[in-house]
Amino acid sequence: MANNSEIKITSWNIRGLNNLVKLKQILGKLKQMKSSVVFLQETHLIKDDIGKVTKRWPGQVHYASFTSRARGVMILIHKSIPFQLKGQCIDPSGRYIILNGTILTTQINLINLYAPNEDDPNFYQNLFLTISSYSGNYVIGGDFNCVLNPSYDRSSGIGNAHQQTQRVIEKYMSDLNLTEIWRYLNPNKKEFSCFSSTYKTFSRIDYFLISKRSNNK
Repeated sequence: MANNSEIKITSWNIRGLNNLVKLKQILGKLKQMKSSVVFLQETHLIKDDIGKVTKRWPGQVHYASFTSRARGVMILIHKSIPFQLKGQCIDPSGRYIILNGTILTTQINLINLYAPNEDDPNFYQNLFLTISSYSGNYVIGGDFNCVLNPSYDRSSGIGNAHQQTQRVIEKYMSDLNLTEIWRYLNPNKKEFSCFSSTYKTFSRIDYFLISKRSNNK
């Protein structure tokens, strides 16, 4: 049985999971990476498609889908992880899913999100208000579609089109005692996860925000 120090959590915007060959490739890569908790964004799966994943993933599959093959988020939890689900919140627009449960004696909330690609502070306001109603440790990950620190997280080092969104995220990071854990571990490093063909810039818009009390884990 796994303990908390052995849990590898991965976030990946896969831009569609309908193609069976692509699904097998992605699951094979996750197995190679030894990922035991996986946050997937832009699955583009409707409810009837989920069986393709549950047949092939050795563990729990939780998802939020949209009415069309767009958006969609999914959390995969490997069978080696003793996660006990207590409750969940599923966004009908396929933008986020919240899982509340326990891993051994640790109460934990797993939140996977795919944010709108526009300055939409109301999305985050509503999401964080919902999250704040759950007690326990937070692991919030996914595609935020927002640069939190342009100086480090954008290749140009300047500009942020989503300033209202940025302020809302920073406010709730403070209110909920959250750490942007990659930046905490890599204070001066520049590494990017997205390229904008429109602006010809690289940026980092994929994050994990975790409860500060979990920083040492």
